[in-house]
Amino acid sequence: MYTSTRSQLNLHTHQISYLLYYSPPRTHNSFHHSSNQTGNSPSIQFTSPTIMSTSQTILELSDEQKTEDYISPVENKSNLQSLRMQEKIALQSIHKLMTKEMIQIDQWLSVLYKTFEDLAYPPLHRVLQATTYFNDELQMWYETTKHEINNDWSNFCDRLKQYALDRQMNPSTWNHSLSTNNDILSFEYLIGTKFIRYSGIGDAKDWLLQTMNQFKQCGLRRLEQLQAIPFLLVDTTYLWHVENIDLIVSFELFSKLFLQKFTCTPLQPQDIPYGDTDKTLSVVTGSSFTSHLQKTIADEIIKKPTYFRGSKDDVRDWLDKLEQRFKMVKWSDEQTLQYISIYLQDDAQRWWPQASSVIKTWSSFTEAVTHAFGSTEAQQLAFEQLKWYKQTLIKILLNIMIPLWNYLHVALQDPKTTDLFLLIARKVEDALSLTSPNNDIHSDHVTVNVVTHSKPLTRPFIQQ
Repeated sequence: MYTSTRSQLNLHTHQISYLLYYSPPRTHNSFHHSSNQTGNSPSIQFTSPTIMSTSQTILELSDEQKTEDYISPVENKSNLQSLRMQEKIALQSIHKLMTKEMIQIDQWLSVLYKTFEDLAYPPLHRVLQATTYFNDELQMWYETTKHEINNDWSNFCDRLKQYALDRQMNPSTWNHSLSTNNDILSFEYLIGTKFIRYSGIGDAKDWLLQTMNQFKQCGLRRLEQLQAIPFLLVDTTYLWHVENIDLIVSFELFSKLFLQKFTCTPLQPQDIPYGDTDKTLSVVTGSSFTSHLQKTIADEIIKKPTYFRGSKDDVRDWLDKLEQRFKMVKWSDEQTLQYISIYLQDDAQRWWPQASSVIKTWSSFTEAVTHAFGSTEAQQLAFEQLKWYKQTLIKILLNIMIPLWNYLHVALQDPKTTDLFLLIARKVEDALSLTSPNNDIHSDHVTVNVVTHSKPLTRPFIQQ
């Protein structure tokens, strides 16, 4: 009678522990399928007490878990507000960093770091949050260095410590602090009264050196020098500064970019010759590259000059090359004459000290150097010098060859005995003793003659 009420589960394939915690899903179709197999037997509603008890336990545990996991929106909002309140209290406990407290910068940064760690504050937000405790002076310092810090906490700490150290080591340079609006107005007034503004006209390098010297006299530090730049530039230079303001993050970088742009300065309006105004202005307008090229050529002319050695070189060819190079860099006659001494060597260098006392213009120099080294007299002098070199060489050769010839004259007799050798050597010595004691050697005496030569010779040493 109980065959129809037995469970359809196969105990050979299912463990008992699995049955305790597993309740197979029941569907509407499975219920009908079971009804068809058992007919209308009321035992269809029979459920094992063990399985029923287990299922009820699982459902109860599940309900309890859901109750524990579920947090109402009201409680969630309350917890969030509580966390925010704790964070706010922790951040407000950090005091603002004042100027007099920068001596203890290490302690202040340590407290700040511990607070961020306790709150698990995002690393990318720590630097920005730290700047909220800065005074106006430190805020300006951060604005000028934030590109280099780049939200890096370690870099931020290192730079802030260095800034505090520099400030402590040089307290006298902090007299012009820009911590208030009145100080900013005073700073602008200082720049307007003590400094010269630059508009692009004049020597940019000289202006920058003069401005840096004035910074030093006023005791302005690097940060204040960078802040002074907009007040020092006018017209075209100010517009250039505005266009490149994102690149100018330090005074050193400003100096580099400024010199690259304005080193070669356009001509003054009064320096433009009458009648050539349009032509000159067209060159000046786009003269940045041309001026740089001229400066490069000028440096090359000074560092690698075309030397002139006097009578050894063609003076006219040298002058043509030199004037062509001077024309490329647009040097005046005074400038060419000022640097001419570095181009002279040898005879020309020895000639210049005496000639320079009377040569005051470039044209007089070209006439004098051409007369000194380009005339027939200079060529005749060079020819006589070469002739003297030839005579001297002949004399040296004769002094060497005559003793050598005497030695060979004895050696070629090929004496077989000592007595024969001494006999031949004595005959040569007697022949030499008959010659004149005159030591002069004529320049046209080229043939070597042992007997008739006028110079007395010593007996050659012959090892026995």
